[in-house]
Amino acid sequence: MFNYVARRLVTRPQRLMMVQPRMLTALQYRGYFRDGGLMPREQGQYYADPKDVAERVVRMIALHDNVKDPAAVVPGSTFAELGLNALDMCEIFIGIEREFDLEISEEDCEAMVTVNELIEFLAKHPSTK
Repeated sequence: MFNYVARRLVTRPQRLMMVQPRMLTALQYRGYFRDGGLMPREQGQYYADPKDVAERVVRMIALHDNVKDPAAVVPGSTFAELGLNALDMCEIFIGIEREFDLEISEEDCEAMVTVNELIEFLAKHPSTK
C-alpha cells in the first residue's frame, strides 16, 4: 500500500528518471557518437550539450509505448527500426517540443529519419533548453 501511494505522488519528470537501471547503464556507455566518433564541438555551432540532449531524447523515445525494444534505442537507429509509425512520431515530436520548450516545423519533422538527426537538430537549435 505504501509503495502504491508513494508512486502516485511522484511527478512526471521524476517518473522519467525512474528508468530501469539496465537502461541507464546502457545510456551512460552510449554517449553521443556521429559517424563512429565523438561529435566535434565548435564554438557557436551548438547551443546545447549533445550528450545531455542525446540522453533525454533516447530516454523519451525508449519510454514510448510502441517501441519494440527500449534497449535498442541508440542514436544510430532509425525510427522504422524501432517500430514507430507516423502517428507515434507525431506523439514523440510533441513530447520533444514540450521537453525542450521549442517548436519543430512539420518539414523538419518529416526530414528526420534517425534518432541521431533529431539529436543533432536539437543540439543546434538556439531555443533548446
